[in-house]
Amino acid sequence: MKNHEWVNGRLLQTNKKWSALKLKQREWIRELTRKEHATYIAEYERLPIKKRKNDVIDSVYASLDERGVWIPYGEFFRHVTKMIDKLNRASPLFKPPKENANPAFGHEKYSSWSPKLQRLVSAA
Repeated sequence: MKNHEWVNGRLLQTNKKWSALKLKQREWIRELTRKEHATYIAEYERLPIKKRKNDVIDSVYASLDERGVWIPYGEFFRHVTKMIDKLNRASPLFKPPKENANPAFGHEKYSSWSPKLQRLVSAA
């Protein structure tokens, strides 16, 4: 079988997708992700961003493995990362990035440009 492997006496489908999980399993993963996210914020008093997000993802994946649900890590990572990003944006600790009105000026890349060219960039 092309897309199956025997792992620890179980036949696993290596190309399994998120949509192949049952609705109860997906809801359980969402709830567990929310709990782990809240635990992380309570412990460190900051949002799990970038590399720290992997701590939350790994703990959720470990719980998933304990429960006996299997999905490829890449597929799991993609969906849980989106969930964590949504939770981060909904958190009161989230600070949106500052918007720069005109990124062309004050940037070293554009400082050597002629004033005429700078006006053209700022008009766009």
